[in-house]
Amino acid sequence: MSESSANGETTLGGPTLLGLLDTVLEASMAKDKATVLAAFAPDAVFIDPHYPNPEMHGLAAIEAGLDWAFVGMERFGFTVVRSFLSEDGYSGAVEMDCAHVLAGGRVLAFPQVFVAEMKDGLLTRLRAYEPYGPGGLAMFAMKLQNWWLNKRPGRKAR
Repeated sequence: MSESSANGETTLGGPTLLGLLDTVLEASMAKDKATVLAAFAPDAVFIDPHYPNPEMHGLAAIEAGLDWAFVGMERFGFTVVRSFLSEDGYSGAVEMDCAHVLAGGRVLAFPQVFVAEMKDGLLTRLRAYEPYGPGGLAMFAMKLQNWWLNKRPGRKAR
């Protein structure tokens, strides 16, 4: 049975995972770096393929990622679609629709999922997933491999 309650706190008085995620999303939209960082454990891991360093370990690396994001983004927009919690309430996922605006005015709209874990009232792991594959050289390599596999004898072209 989970200790979570609807008001964002556990029955023991600490924050719930969904409460922490809500805090991080709201603070990100307000570009409130201190509040975002306060939700993470000192040794937390934040993984997001949008960032120049997609795997950030520890508060200093997460802070550097936020500095980059806050400069490059005019506005963050997160709308939670649904959320899922583990039975103990310490891990879960949040599906959301994102509507961000880059510093130059370009609008980015895409779905995203965050998978998160917490311990002792702080986020220990937060990982973003997007519904599209890699870009750049990785995408080129995948397309080349698929082309080659489909050209092998006995394979029908798609």
